[in-house]
Amino acid sequence: MKRFALVAAVLLVSAPLSQAQDFSLLLFGASRHHGCTTCNLNQDNPGAGLEWAFAGDQANGRWFARAGAYRDSFRKEANFVTLGWRREWEIFGPVFAGIGLQAGYLHGSGHNGPAALPTISLGGKSFALEVGYLPRVNVGSHHPKTSVTTFNLRWTL
Repeated sequence: MKRFALVAAVLLVSAPLSQAQDFSLLLFGASRHHGCTTCNLNQDNPGAGLEWAFAGDQANGRWFARAGAYRDSFRKEANFVTLGWRREWEIFGPVFAGIGLQAGYLHGSGHNGPAALPTISLGGKSFALEVGYLPRVNVGSHHPKTSVTTFNLRWTL
């Protein structure tokens, strides 16, 4: 948790000129594991994070930095720091759909090193559901390959 607090502080301090709408609160809550019926992996993954959208625009996509911590599939704390890009399109009225990709460092979830997560999103300008998907990967020496779908909420402040 100390790592998360340090990274979050760096993100906030490094952006003194940014406007408030460039920051989002991330709320993590669930994952779904596919391909392993005997693994007993945790599907409830509460946690939180911060996002700073520092470049780009609605027409060309936004670049962002994220840091967060959550309870992982092994019931331990996991931390991450990523950079990413997201593009959203208005589909009707105030509702947007989007795609994104983030990559960075993950410490936890059976992995300590580089990681990437593609996402799709659905929501409005200030609130969105994000769904990420990791294809079949090893989740430890005693688990077969499994894929993971993640669910989180993004609330733009």
